Amino acid sequence: MSRIRILLAIAAFVAIASATAQTTITWSFWGDPGELPPNYEVIKAFEAAHPDIKIKTEHYPWSSYFDKIQTEMAGGTAPDVMFLNQIPSYASRGVLEPLDSYIAQDNFPVKNFYSDLMQIFSYNGKVYGFPRDNDTTVLYYNKDLFDAAGVAYPTDQWKWSDLEAAAKKLTKQDAQGRTVQYGLALEKNKYPLWVYQNGGSVVDNPLHATKFLMDQPAAVQAIQFVANMILKDKSVPSFDAMQQLGSTTELFSTGRVAMVMTNAARLPTFAKVDFKWDVAPLPMGPTGIRANTAGGAGYVMSSTSKHKAAAWTFLKFLSGPQGQAIFAKTGLAVPAYNSPETTQAFVNAPPTNVNRQVFISETANGRLFPVFPGWSEIEGTIVSPGLDLVWNGEKTAAEELPIIAKQAQAKLSQ
Repeated sequence: MSRIRILLAIAAFVAIASATAQTTITWSFWGDPGELPPNYEVIKAFEAAHPDIKIKTEHYPWSSYFDKIQTEMAGGTAPDVMFLNQIPSYASRGVLEPLDSYIAQDNFPVKNFYSDLMQIFSYNGKVYGFPRDNDTTVLYYNKDLFDAAGVAYPTDQWKWSDLEAAAKKLTKQDAQGRTVQYGLALEKNKYPLWVYQNGGSVVDNPLHATKFLMDQPAAVQAIQFVANMILKDKSVPSFDAMQQLGSTTELFSTGRVAMVMTNAARLPTFAKVDFKWDVAPLPMGPTGIRANTAGGAGYVMSSTSKHKAAAWTFLKFLSGPQGQAIFAKTGLAVPAYNSPETTQAFVNAPPTNVNRQVFISETANGRLFPVFPGWSEIEGTIVSPGLDLVWNGEKTAAEELPIIAKQAQAKLSQ
């Protein structure tokens, strides 16, 4: 056999051996189109560093993601690595892999994550995942619409009354009385923020709840305040109407709303709009209380993964300095990895004409939303359907929240 044939045979053998040795794992995540590029940048960087591991993706929109993942979990076919929230609820069902032994084995730097965030990635004293980001909420505002209406831009001194007054002035109807521009659009799942800003609580302990507290006056007042902006002021589209009108992202980017309260994931989409805009802190409650979200989604490993070593290698990369740096520099999310480098990378990320420091300062006002096992069921079957009656004007907060509280407390007491 000639030398050339020998070399070709060796090359073919190596190629076959490499292909045989390569492990493929599945990674699932949700996200709007503008949120996706960093995910693929992470994959490219990881596969370059680990050619023996191939990443297959499962991407679904937020609206269907959790149903898809839970169906796969029930069938024992969950992705090896998943982007998830509400970690204790999943961990309590045994569908997530405890990571403590992996962390100890590789001395993974858990201490670099914000401690409050790590609490919601733990259950019964074990770690089940790592946060990618903090779901910090800020007030985005359309400068052009503010200028046209002669309304002063939001400041860090705004309270609810300032927000309400500006939203009214920024709302417009056509000759037939149809609203063509709203002052403010909200996200339905952020109701705890209003409760916190008014000095109230949803439950007594977001990690280990024993009492449901949204029937207390501070919570009742907060929920009714939001309902009044929808029903009386008509400056905020109802959540039912938004199913036809579009999300906060779509409404803001098309100039149909002057203000939205949402997170940093919207920045890439808003960077493409043809009007001037910026961000401001969330308004304070009536007595000056500031509150924001402490929490966010992150990465976990399926307990049924057939490739746990490879899944851990990828999970380390995603959640460690390399993966966090990729997400931070894109500016998609307020980094959960607490280092000067990641913070600076986020602040310097495009678009550069936005006051990104607001995200950092607002993160300091974070409060945990309920994340204890069983909360997803309570919220989905009791709290959200009950609040829908308030948002739609069928009940007042004072009428409905005691009913919600009674039902939720019964579940908590089981």
